[in-house]
Amino acid sequence: MEMLRYIIPPLVGAVIGYFTNYIAVKMLFRPLHPVKIGGKTLPFTPGIIPKGKPRLAKALGKAVGTTLLTETDIKNVLLSESMQNTIKSYAGNLIRSELTLKDFAGKTMSPEKYNEIRQNICSVITEKIMTSANNANLGQIIAEKGGDAIKEKVAGTMLAMFIKDELINSLCMSLGEKVNEYINQNGRDIISPIIDSEAGKLENKSIYEILTEAGVDADKLPDSFLRIYISFIEKHADEFIRNFRISEIVEEKVNQMDVLMLEDLLMSIMKKELNAVVNLGALIGLILGTINIFF
Repeated sequence: MEMLRYIIPPLVGAVIGYFTNYIAVKMLFRPLHPVKIGGKTLPFTPGIIPKGKPRLAKALGKAVGTTLLTETDIKNVLLSESMQNTIKSYAGNLIRSELTLKDFAGKTMSPEKYNEIRQNICSVITEKIMTSANNANLGQIIAEKGGDAIKEKVAGTMLAMFIKDELINSLCMSLGEKVNEYINQNGRDIISPIIDSEAGKLENKSIYEILTEAGVDADKLPDSFLRIYISFIEKHADEFIRNFRISEIVEEKVNQMDVLMLEDLLMSIMKKELNAVVNLGALIGLILGTINIFF
């Protein structure tokens, strides 16, 4: 019996301390919803975190956006050596791959959209050629050059007596007008299939082939691409990152989370620490129970 006098108080204190802190930790999350009796909400319901979720969301958003993941931090990551090597490697692999221009376009848009863009490009090129032909006035050029050629051919011959310059000019001008008329009426029908055929050849070539045939040193392009990337990040990254609204996104995501999901998240981060709080309650209760024996 004398022994129980020394065992029971510390044991009771430890049990009380343990369950007191255990209940306190649970009350961080439970109950999930307000408990009402007679139209009045009981104190401490819902739990601290469900009740203060909007404030928690705002605090987490601010902590992540202004402390843990700042604009400078993101910019440093984007300009890090590993990121630069990744960008350069990706550009090099893309340029040297056997991916055709059509395949590459297919990765960024639907077939319907690609065909629409391809058709528009062919139409624009066709119209540009037609405009150039009209501005050049090919009929007049043919008339002038043709007239000069005929005059040169008949000069010094018997025909020169019968074919006067006026007749030659009249015939050639009429021919020039017919040429211009033919171009206006049929030029698109002639040019369009040629443009379409050339586009078909081009789209089935690899990017590396296209660049090489254009006289571009494709092996130097990854370095050029990297310089463009670095320049863009240095000049525009701050504004670009600011538009991410990191703080607001985190706050919105936390507010949208179910309370049970939020509990699981926090417990996965703080489980060890919260268990330590519970165990600390038992330890303090044990100490106080032991002290109580002597006073």
